[in-house]
Amino acid sequence: MRVMNRQLNLPNLQHIIREFEKQNEKMEMTGEMMGDAVDDALGGEGEEEETDDVISQVLDEIGITMNTEMANAPGKQMSSQQEQQAQPVAMGADGVGGRSGGDPGGGGLDDDLQARLDNLRKG
Repeated sequence: MRVMNRQLNLPNLQHIIREFEKQNEKMEMTGEMMGDAVDDALGGEGEEEETDDVISQVLDEIGITMNTEMANAPGKQMSSQQEQQAQPVAMGADGVGGRSGGDPGGGGLDDDLQARLDNLRKG
């Protein structure tokens, strides 16, 4: 026990403990400030309303009302044939996408996918 007391430098240990307490308090304050900053950044309640108000104000200044003129804005309507062509299509085994055989019902696509699945199961 006496040997231990001689090896223990009490003033140095007290200095280390004080420094630890300072650093711990500093870390707690930094963590609290970071938490507050994140809450402020993400907690933007009412921003959507403010954004809508600003957009309405700008549109009012240029003479457009959202409910009437924006709803009546011209748009491009697609025919049903164009809509079918615009839909994404899976790639075939040859790297070319599309429905095989010109079948508008997509049966060729199912056959192609089944053939690819069977090929994977064999290999």
